[in-house]
Amino acid sequence: MSQPSTPTSPSAPQAEIIQLCSRHFTAIPLSLSRFQRQWFLTFPRTYRLPDPDSQRIVCALNSPDYSASNEHARTHFWLNPSCRSQRYNPSDNTTKYSAVSPIHLLLDSNHPVARLTGRIRSEPSNDPHDEGKRIACYEVEVMTPDDGLLRQCYYCLSWEASGKANTRFCPGGNDVYWCSSYQ
Repeated sequence: MSQPSTPTSPSAPQAEIIQLCSRHFTAIPLSLSRFQRQWFLTFPRTYRLPDPDSQRIVCALNSPDYSASNEHARTHFWLNPSCRSQRYNPSDNTTKYSAVSPIHLLLDSNHPVARLTGRIRSEPSNDPHDEGKRIACYEVEVMTPDDGLLRQCYYCLSWEASGKANTRFCPGGNDVYWCSSYQ
């Protein structure tokens, strides 16, 4: 894959990575990231992890949906609750949810980053204990602009640093980004 033909200037001011802070996960902020049609909750910083580049993804939020248009897939995904161990039932007020329930982090963030569209569909469960049964998946609309998503370099797999406007990676098309080492 070739590098972008018109990289942006590293000195140009760019949008900051949006961090999710929620009462459900108050200790460490998270960020949203996307690679093509798959969405992830990620750590916006390394937090001194021994292998930070491979450890920054907290969880996948969906199975890629290739039936949707590219434009729709850039702002919407079907949250597959089996990507984590906690099921989400919006009408259930009695269940004690996990502290890292992705839907609660997205919907209850201090910065509004996503909302449920009200659409539901059935998908195969990703949980091996479900033995392939189908589960309800909720369509989520991401309200965070693309500039607010955490980006990963397509070539070296390094992640952007949080909070520094001059560390944003340059787009190379179709959710492919390049760090300053490869521009």
